[in-house]
Amino acid sequence: MSDESLDGGPIQPPKVNRAADLGRAAAKGVLGAVPVAGSLLAEAAGEVLPDPTEADRRRWEGDVTDGVNNLHGRVEKIAQQTGARTVSLTGGSAVAAKYMVEHCPDGLAHTWVSIDEIAAAYPDVERQEIKDGLGDLESYGLVSTISFIGSPDRYKLTQYGYEVLDPPIMGWSPKEDARQVAALAVKQQDGVRSADLEAALGWPRRRFNPALRIVVDFVEPGRVSQSLQPDYVTRWFSPNNMERAQLRRFAAGE
Repeated sequence: MSDESLDGGPIQPPKVNRAADLGRAAAKGVLGAVPVAGSLLAEAAGEVLPDPTEADRRRWEGDVTDGVNNLHGRVEKIAQQTGARTVSLTGGSAVAAKYMVEHCPDGLAHTWVSIDEIAAAYPDVERQEIKDGLGDLESYGLVSTISFIGSPDRYKLTQYGYEVLDPPIMGWSPKEDARQVAALAVKQQDGVRSADLEAALGWPRRRFNPALRIVVDFVEPGRVSQSLQPDYVTRWFSPNNMERAQLRRFAAGE
């Protein structure tokens, strides 16, 4: 996507409402998918993707682009600003996305990285291309940035970043994983302990936390532990009857 195509300014991520998102997903299934446009990952092909063939490059970028276009609120904003209903990733944004996804240790969206770190990992990709790619990822709501006077910008994944980028890069889907987490959570009679869910699933924490975040989004903040700790999205949560019903439907794929 060219710079001119986003001249309306950065696209801010929509507020998360998992119950409403399920309804939008069902409606989207009836109305049909948003069309996808992709492009080749030219300079970084051998580094960005596990398989160097052109077909796999196209498939991988198509998966990521499709994920971006399935963020319903964002697609609508892009359409309003540009008249286009598709977004695509360039070589620089794909390089940056892959680095950030693979260098996050716990799925908590706490790991900040710099352009220098990404450029060092991919010396064949121009620094400006990486910078432009990070701008694209931020405009899609997949990464956020922080900057201080006298220091370079730093970037980290957002929860949308995990949902869109984990499937093609890590090989698992936080949304599908979240259905399994939800199925276990609704079996708990009292509060749900995240450590118990993680132990039952046996997943690495990097995989567990993005799925847990989706499940926790169903629960009102007042029933979610806000205690500071380094391990999980939250230590425990306690869904009420209505939220349990929503989680049961979500776990069943409804």
